[in-house]
Amino acid sequence: MSVGQAFLALSANDRELSLGSGSHWAIGREKDNAFVFDDSAMSRRHALIQQMQDKFFFIDLGSRNGSLVNGRRVTVPLELRDGDSVTCGKTQFTFRNPSAEPGTAPVQERITDATIPLYTPNWTTVLVVDIRGFTPLTREIGEAILAQTIGTWFREAGKIVKRHGSSGDKYIGDAVMATWTHQTRTPKSVEMQRVLQALWEIHVVTNHLQEQFSLPVPVRIGAGINTGLCMVGNTGGQDTPEFSPLGDSVNAAFRLESATRKTELDIALGRDTFERLGDTPEIQACFEKRLVELKGYENAVDVWFTSFAKLGSALRSRKRESSRASSSRPIAQRPR
Repeated sequence: MSVGQAFLALSANDRELSLGSGSHWAIGREKDNAFVFDDSAMSRRHALIQQMQDKFFFIDLGSRNGSLVNGRRVTVPLELRDGDSVTCGKTQFTFRNPSAEPGTAPVQERITDATIPLYTPNWTTVLVVDIRGFTPLTREIGEAILAQTIGTWFREAGKIVKRHGSSGDKYIGDAVMATWTHQTRTPKSVEMQRVLQALWEIHVVTNHLQEQFSLPVPVRIGAGINTGLCMVGNTGGQDTPEFSPLGDSVNAAFRLESATRKTELDIALGRDTFERLGDTPEIQACFEKRLVELKGYENAVDVWFTSFAKLGSALRSRKRESSRASSSRPIAQRPR
């Protein structure tokens, strides 16, 4: 194992599982996990360790029996510290990050041996989805149900954005950030529709959580979507690349999501995202423009808002329109 490389030390058999290649490692019973365990108390896809820059986060993915870090139930993504004790099912291991300990090589020496990530500008759409009223929800339900609820939401949201072409997703607190990287500065409307369809499906999954886990109150989400030029670079490893966006366009997506709380609407779009929907008037028509002050910006900006009810109706209308257009096209005759 490389000097200074993070790893998991298994308590049962003194094995060490390296966290040196890649940027995220799934834990569970299924064979497609990075770390597979023959543990009947562990879920098929139990948890995830995700690296963001020089930090490591532990995320329970809605496992049936839950996960513990230092004896406490994990309910939201939790930053791991060197020496933390982690329990998944009946399996226990210790998170080790030797680079954080005294006596390792100086920072400058470690940096010179590493490949410096090359960041390039890309036109990117960023979707930020955040759970509303998360703090009151934690007071209403126990930690076990909370962990399963939030973990299930993370897992299903991740599946949805990947199915609709997302180039990457991250779990941040009680929020999910997903990104779509475009080939040109003027993404086609169909690309924006994929983002909106993904958001709608996340909303549907969220609505089912109350019934699925017998919650006393429904779970609600808000979302911000922004399209713009981002600096994108590979922060993952050679085998599992992870292209992460950085810059003002990313920050704006988070500010847009925050703006939905003040308007009591569900979704906020930045100008470039809205304008890319120009050839889908039925979708554009469900949004209303408002002049909004976003935190961190000197001047108020135009933002387009809508509700999930209006978005769902617009997407269904668009689907019907596309079906009619497709069925009205003449069928090409085979040459005889």
